[in-house]
Amino acid sequence: MNDEVIISVDNLSYKINENRLFHNLSFVLKKGEALHIVGSNGSGKSTLLRIILGITSQTKGTIKSNIESQVCYLGHKNALKNYLTLEDNISIMELNDIKKLQNYIEALDLKKYMDVNVANLSFGQQKKLALLRIFCNESELIILDEPFVGLDKITTELLSEFLSSELTRGKGIIFTSHIKSSITSNIIEI
Repeated sequence: MNDEVIISVDNLSYKINENRLFHNLSFVLKKGEALHIVGSNGSGKSTLLRIILGITSQTKGTIKSNIESQVCYLGHKNALKNYLTLEDNISIMELNDIKKLQNYIEALDLKKYMDVNVANLSFGQQKKLALLRIFCNESELIILDEPFVGLDKITTELLSEFLSSELTRGKGIIFTSHIKSSITSNIIEI
């Protein structure tokens, strides 16, 4: 596999019982590229991400990965501990030692909520907290499932600008979204 290629997918198919979600899907993601996966609800977008991550097994086809570091992944459920404070969640995510963390806490307007239980935050504030993992990542590949849902316009623009800058650093990005994005991407419809 070419050293510029991060992920190579060849003739990937997935079905549940006799219900085929997608069939013979092929693509290549290179360093500095983004892939936007689009499709209707239930078309298999999240399943495709889970297959790429190795969480779910494909029915047929192959995935080749040339990733040397951890993948940075954020699903649509945010993976937060609602009974803990925002600050406690940051500790659990092991972000406290990241130099740029405080800048993003301020940019996302989260500083005044550090001692608030996550259950008491709005969905948008919870999403901002979950996004700190993305903003503080050091991986080669970022995978996001509906990253713009629940975000205000300012945060959507901040995330789009950040992801575009990650592409210039040679990272790969794979994301699903029903919301139009300004990120320069190849698009696959399933």
